[in-house]
Amino acid sequence: MERSHLAQLLSGADEVQVLPRAALAAGVEYEVWPEGVATQHLVSIYERRERGTRRSGQPSLGFAEALNVLRSYDGTELAIGFVDDRRRGGYYFQLFLDSKCSSIVACFGIKAT
Repeated sequence: MERSHLAQLLSGADEVQVLPRAALAAGVEYEVWPEGVATQHLVSIYERRERGTRRSGQPSLGFAEALNVLRSYDGTELAIGFVDDRRRGGYYFQLFLDSKCSSIVACFGIKAT
């Protein structure tokens, strides 16, 4: 996926979309894998990761909200990707896109500790 297209998909005004969009504009590393992954499998994985993140006190942005969106998503598969702004002191953003990679379903950020 082209950088500019991913930035367009991150069109929201909330911090969890503004920050990765700005990071993309700054040229950070990113990747989107268009192969579908079962939504329920992703929910299970990221529920465990969110609990671990909360227990360890690792800063995150929008993690619980993204999980709520994923739990209620009616699609059977999602594509996943990331925007990595850690080198600039920012977050590692995990992206979940619809199966056609035409919209961002959910996104959250994890700060390195």
